[in-house]
Amino acid sequence: MEDHPWFRLAEVCGSEASVGKTLAERTGAGADQFSSATQGLELQALDGPWTSSILLSALPSEAAQKSEVQLAEAGHLVVSNASSHRMGELVPLLIPEVNSHHLDLVGHQPWKGALVTNPNCAAVGLVVALAPLHETFGIESVVTTSFQSISGAGLPGPPAASLVDNVIPFIGGEEHKLTCEPQKILGTVTPEGVEPATFPVSASCTRVPVLDGHLLAVSVALTGKPSVEDVTAAFEAYRGPDACRDLPSAPEHVLQVLAADDRPQPRLDRDLGQGMTVSVGRIRRCEVLDSKFFVLSHNLVRGAAGAALLNAELCHAQGVLGSG
Repeated sequence: MEDHPWFRLAEVCGSEASVGKTLAERTGAGADQFSSATQGLELQALDGPWTSSILLSALPSEAAQKSEVQLAEAGHLVVSNASSHRMGELVPLLIPEVNSHHLDLVGHQPWKGALVTNPNCAAVGLVVALAPLHETFGIESVVTTSFQSISGAGLPGPPAASLVDNVIPFIGGEEHKLTCEPQKILGTVTPEGVEPATFPVSASCTRVPVLDGHLLAVSVALTGKPSVEDVTAAFEAYRGPDACRDLPSAPEHVLQVLAADDRPQPRLDRDLGQGMTVSVGRIRRCEVLDSKFFVLSHNLVRGAAGAALLNAELCHAQGVLGSG
């Protein structure tokens, strides 16, 4: 948020134990990344009062379930990274370069303000890769396995010893998100909400000893069984809707094809587009379905903070603002 052309950080929230302390006190050694004004912001209680028109929420899911609706009812635009309301019928689940038109749903929401969400940190990379394939050919089914970084578990994360010389083949609740969020994002807006895309997704999620970046192996069945060359061309041509081109946080390329046989790799490619570009590689024929590839996204940027900020920018550009 420092030096953002449209927004400034004006208010911050903390746990009950943090209320009244400054942001610098709570972030410790990381405070030097903030301006002196930001460092001096005092953390306030979740129940406010809040004066900002736009509130960025990274609340735990249980707290978000109730509080985000209350904040929207009070007139704020709530841009949420929490999972609580992602599948709500009238709540947009947004990736601006994929489904910016889903923002139309807020006009049907019952609150004085509005609530929008961004996807799960692994689903976002998957969907950015699926979008050009669904648009160009039509997707019939998807099978994916994720290799998700340590940072995706939050703090303090899994015990270090459990990830040394190891892969954990389970992440609680994650596979469900990968099997239902893509269809909503790639669905069709109706007056009653979103009619999801009909293709099934089978997902297996793992935690791997990588600091940042979620890598997914993806196999897809596509209508018409297009060639590898046609699939690659669809990836390379994808730009997304015009509505997001001039947003400050939007990368030059939302999706970048990497030609080398051993890419994408988290350490080498997660920071493309300042962490906002999704990379895809190893595009080839699938022996079971039609095509398969690897896709990589930065889970803390494109999959979390950067996603929420980009959604806030889209709302601002489209005139969807809270009253504060």
